[in-house]
Amino acid sequence: MSTSTVNPNSKRVALYWDCQTLKISPERANFLVEFSRNQGELVLCHAYFNWTEKSPNYAESLKTLGFQQIDIPSGGRNRIDHKLIVDCVNYAVEPDAAEIFIIVSGDGNFPSLGHILKSRQKKVIMFVQRGGFSPDLLDMADESHIIESLEDVPRLPAFRDLSLLNLALIHRSYANEHPEVGQNNETLEFLGDSVLNFLSTHFIYRLYPDLNESQLTRLRSALVDETQLADFANYLELGKKMKLGKGAIKDKARKNDSLLSDTFEAIIGAYFLDSGIESVRNFVEPLFESAAEGLLDRKLKAESSILLDAKNRFQEWVQGNLGPTQPKYETIAQSGPDHAPDFTVEVKVGNQVYGVGKGRSKKEAEKRAAELALKQVGAL
Repeated sequence: MSTSTVNPNSKRVALYWDCQTLKISPERANFLVEFSRNQGELVLCHAYFNWTEKSPNYAESLKTLGFQQIDIPSGGRNRIDHKLIVDCVNYAVEPDAAEIFIIVSGDGNFPSLGHILKSRQKKVIMFVQRGGFSPDLLDMADESHIIESLEDVPRLPAFRDLSLLNLALIHRSYANEHPEVGQNNETLEFLGDSVLNFLSTHFIYRLYPDLNESQLTRLRSALVDETQLADFANYLELGKKMKLGKGAIKDKARKNDSLLSDTFEAIIGAYFLDSGIESVRNFVEPLFESAAEGLLDRKLKAESSILLDAKNRFQEWVQGNLGPTQPKYETIAQSGPDHAPDFTVEVKVGNQVYGVGKGRSKKEAEKRAAELALKQVGAL
């Protein structure tokens, strides 16, 4: 095994690459090493192949990057699978084994190995070939990526404390089925919502100094609404990384905008705790930039654009007609399973209820309540 000196403050990473059916290239090898080092300290780096039949240039390229070439004589693909699994298991039971195992395979059909590693409390990251992985691989691994688009995998920020990242991905439905995990990501979601509102406000204030307050408010609202945050989550492939309960998975929660938006907020909250506000700013501003231009173009085409959501419009009506006060939104009922809840929210100004709305998320219910309030006062 590796004799590398391990930094006690960093998670240790073991990388196993089954090269049998995959294109070996310097770019792909570089990516795998960089990806692994972003997870922690790379202490083991194995590449499995019949190296006597491969060009020496490939072997030398991988050796330069730190790969130990495990030579498997010809005799069938299963020989490589078997050797990789045996090496993985033997290493995983050692007292000083790595905490993170990254397995790269053309077919990724290693569910039994994954379960063994998970039983040893190891984090498992899989890179697999499109269409070749076993059905339960996605939910067995902590992360899984498609090998064909390996160089294009959107990257989450590098966490110093991986437990924060893991917590940010745990939905309440998963925590309910796995009480041993203890917490879910709801408090991180609350924190991330506040961080995103602050950073988006500062971002558009600096980027668009000529917009008035009303325009800035509308643009900020669109930049961090549920649909846009879900788009960010989809770009980062959070859907397949989320830890969900069986019922949520069955109900296709990985494609649910509300859950995707909530998970993105939780990631932001976790990264803020892990690395501070400036690191989060550096991570989110490129995402904001990619979305803001199109949002602004639509807003400037029509003052009545959808960028001004119902909550902001009702707030403007209240301040213009009732004075300097804020409408208050209160959740008065919640029903349904954890992974598909229904919320009922009422909006008040003072003691008067102006609207009641229902939705699959609190944000959606608040929006519905605001829409009904606008209709009640004749502003919609």
